[in-house]
Amino acid sequence: MAKKHLAIIDPAVKTPELDCFNQLSLRAGIKTSYHLPALFGMDSLRAHEDSLTGLIILGSSSSVNDRHPWQAELENWLKPQLEKKIPTLGFCYGHQMLAYLYGGKVDFMFSDKRKLQGFRKIRINPNAIWSSTKTEGEVYVSHREAVLECPQSMQVLASSQEVAIDGLAHKTLPIWSFQSHPESTPLFLKNMGDSSPVNPESFEFGKKIVEGFLNYL
Repeated sequence: MAKKHLAIIDPAVKTPELDCFNQLSLRAGIKTSYHLPALFGMDSLRAHEDSLTGLIILGSSSSVNDRHPWQAELENWLKPQLEKKIPTLGFCYGHQMLAYLYGGKVDFMFSDKRKLQGFRKIRINPNAIWSSTKTEGEVYVSHREAVLECPQSMQVLASSQEVAIDGLAHKTLPIWSFQSHPESTPLFLKNMGDSSPVNPESFEFGKKIVEGFLNYL
């Protein structure tokens, strides 16, 4: 039997989230690979696509509405992988890109384009990667845009007081996504320019979201 292989896609256009990758890789317990399509192209993903058994798509300062060439190239590669039923988890930009791919609407939340940043309480509906009896918890967020219309092929997975579509799940494919950053670490917050003191326990709910996906693989 082929070994499991988790590809972590970082759509960073400036600062790669190496600390998030390192933490995800250490916790995965399976072979992982790291890819930076916006900075270095798609060759590394194409070289590994035959062995993929899972995908995680991280955040980015780009908008899915920018329509840069690298975005179209990544989306054109990604859609067939999703249709192969490769389990996929998206965070922030990854969440928005998955919604966009299936016909959802992504746009700024506020007319002044201000950012929501900090910890936010979300509510998660029971699903294949979340069977915990604890359905509410805090996760870190840093975003200006959000999914404003749910694709017909997806359903709302998580919600919050600030964001109605704080998470999505595909109805027939193993695809889940969150507007938040469950993968965040203290160094990630520092890279985001957030110097607020943080209790290490603040990351625990996000870790459980990631663990639910990793246990599914």
